[in-house]
Amino acid sequence: MTQQHLSTWSSRLGAAVVISILVGLLITPLAALALRSVTPIYDHGQASSQPGIEFNLDFYRERNQNRRQSFFYAPPTTAMLISLGYAAITVTLSLALGFPAAYALARNRGSLTGKALDAALMLPLGTSSVTLGLGFILALDHPPLDLRTSPLLVPLAHTLVALPFVVRSLVPALLSIKPRLRQAASVLGASPFQVTWRVDLPLVSRALLVAGTFAFTISLGEFGATALLARPEYPTIPIAIYRFLGQPGALNYGQALAMSTLLMIVCAAGMLLIERFRLPDTEAF
Repeated sequence: MTQQHLSTWSSRLGAAVVISILVGLLITPLAALALRSVTPIYDHGQASSQPGIEFNLDFYRERNQNRRQSFFYAPPTTAMLISLGYAAITVTLSLALGFPAAYALARNRGSLTGKALDAALMLPLGTSSVTLGLGFILALDHPPLDLRTSPLLVPLAHTLVALPFVVRSLVPALLSIKPRLRQAASVLGASPFQVTWRVDLPLVSRALLVAGTFAFTISLGEFGATALLARPEYPTIPIAIYRFLGQPGALNYGQALAMSTLLMIVCAAGMLLIERFRLPDTEAF
């Protein structure tokens, strides 16, 4: 075997080892979570008397039961509806703000203005979401922007967290549009707004879907800022999971596992959708 073949096989082996480690680190915790959510339930703190391990859906059936009459209990269905509502608002705000920002960034790519705008848009990635949530509380506490008690404060924070992902998803698609298409539309009498509406938006529709899915999944799983901003009567799925884990008893633990598994499934479906519709041959996430 030649030296070149040895080098090729060694690189392939090294890549296979690295991929195996990464898959193990990523899949093992998620698989353990899903597996533990279908193991036998403990009835009122007592272990099941059935021998062996029998998989069941008791934890999922108990999600809407408040057997301990906890004051902080919120039905999981309520938390899911609230999370979906916040996610829908986050998608709308993220696309409404992210598309103009990505358009400006694509038009000024490489210039000093473009670099400054790019750095500003990426700031939320380098800042803890807890810090962002605390900043919202301090900044939006005086009229006319006193939003401390408003449910709108949570999707605003989610939008700020999701905005870098939305912009990064849209910029490659906007850069791939050939300038001649815009020029042809302008020659035919289209206004700048019509060029954007009839040329740019149809061509970046897949990227918009990817960006919206990013914003949706990020909003569903966001916890740091939400823990500071969410009202007790409006918990999201991560907040409900945290409440279950903060209470004693195997039943609360099992309900947290069930809700975590459902959240994992929804987020995984979103990631698969992103991979299905994202533009090929692009390096941006």
